[in-house]
Formats: sequence, structure tokens, C-alpha cells
Amino acid sequence: MDRTIREYGEDHPYVIAKVHAKFPKGGGGLAIPVTWVEEAQNSDDPTGPGWHRLCDLGLEGETAEHTVREGAWIRLGVDVAADGGDEFTIYRAIGDAIEMRHASSGTANDNRVKVAEKIFDEIRAAQRLAQALNSPHPVRVKIDKNGIGHGATSMLEVWAENGTHQAQIVGVMVSESPSQDDPGAVMRPYRKRDEMWLVTRALLQPDPSTGSGRLRLRVDRQAGIQLSTPKLGSNTAGSSIIELLRGGPRSGDPDRTQRARPPGC
Repeated sequence: MDRTIREYGEDHPYVIAKVHAKFPKGGGGLAIPVTWVEEAQNSDDPTGPGWHRLCDLGLEGETAEHTVREGAWIRLGVDVAADGGDEFTIYRAIGDAIEMRHASSGTANDNRVKVAEKIFDEIRAAQRLAQALNSPHPVRVKIDKNGIGHGATSMLEVWAENGTHQAQIVGVMVSESPSQDDPGAVMRPYRKRDEMWLVTRALLQPDPSTGSGRLRLRVDRQAGIQLSTPKLGSNTAGSSIIELLRGGPRSGDPDRTQRARPPGC
């Protein structure tokens, strides 16, 4: 019971029904509570030996004032717009700090070459940053490879093979089965997309001993809203699912994709 309350939150309908044996009111609970997101957005930046402000590193385009740790692992998460619609976004994780590097919409995003070139620009910036921080880890790039993203992913993989860049390219299909499944877990994701959201939820969930999560979100208000909007539900098999932002709970095709991704894929 304690573990269920800790995982879902005291006011989640699942806890109200299964733990307290009461009828829940209203819709399902949020996948990521607003307070968790706000805590991560307002968290203090660490200082002291081994910590550097991005803007103090002397790198072109690095103007952010939050701090990053020496040797931090740098990862990029890319959500490619579907056929030029919606948004094409690139987020960057430097250790525990998450920031948005690019967001655009429109017909320009339906050109896979231009999309791949923009991702490549961010890869080069990430590699320069990794060198400045003396990071021992190669830059890793996770890309939504549905639709236009498939072509962009393939191009970046070829550029890696011929030595144009040294980043690790990881194509992500959100409709696939989860990469890990723990039968004893309170929440068991239905699809890869659900798994990604649950991992982000776990990283943002405040630790009882510190009151803080494990991520610092240096993102704008819109990204915060997107993170705290989807609801957490379950299907008939008991698997956890993330309900769509528009149109209510997932219905029909179980492989429909969620346009708002957790930062960092």
C-alpha cells in the first residue's frame, strides 16, 4: 500500500479506489503532477568545484546561465514533426539539466535533409561542449524515427559511419513494446511511449529524503505544460498507459503516437 501511494500519489484515482476502497471522482490522475514539474523548473543550480555555468565556457551559442558538471554525459532527444505538421523539437540533457535547443513548425520540417542538418548542427555543438567539459562519454542522440524521422535517422547513421560525427544515433519507435518489463513493478508500461513517460515521471518524482527529483528542467512554460497535461491510466490487462493530449483516452489503434514527448526522449 505504501509503495502504491508513493508511486501514484495520494490523490490518484487508482489509490482512491484500490487502497482506500472509495469511488474516485473526476478523470484520471496526471502522469506527471504539476508540482513536480514546477519543483524541477525552480530547483537551484549546484555550485562549487567541478560546476560551470554554460555561458562561462566560451563556446559559441552557449548563453544559458545554469550550471553543468565537469565530465557530464550529454544526450540529445529529437521529436521530428509528422509530414511538416506539429513541432520539430530538439532537447539537450547535460547530466541532470534539461534544456530546449530548437523548436520549429511549418512546411520546412517536411524536408528530411534540412531536418537531419539541423540535428547535425546540434550534434556538433554537443560534441564541442563535451570536449570543453572533458566528458568521457560519446554524445548520444535519440530520434523519433516515425515518418520523416526515419529518413533523418538513416542519414545521421550514415554520417556517423563515414566519420562526419562521432555521436551515437539511436532510432526510437514509440509504438514498440517496452525495452524492460519488471513483473513486480507497480506500473508496467504498455508501449515504448508509455515507458518513456513513466521513466520521466520517476526522474521527476521527489525523493522522500530530499523533497526533490533528479532532474533540473531549464525549459519554457509551454514545455512545462506539455509535461504536466497527459493523464495516467491503465488498460484491461493492467498495463499503464499515457492518455493522449487531445481526444481523451487512447482508443482504436493501440499504436497511435503521442505528439508531446518527454524532454530527452
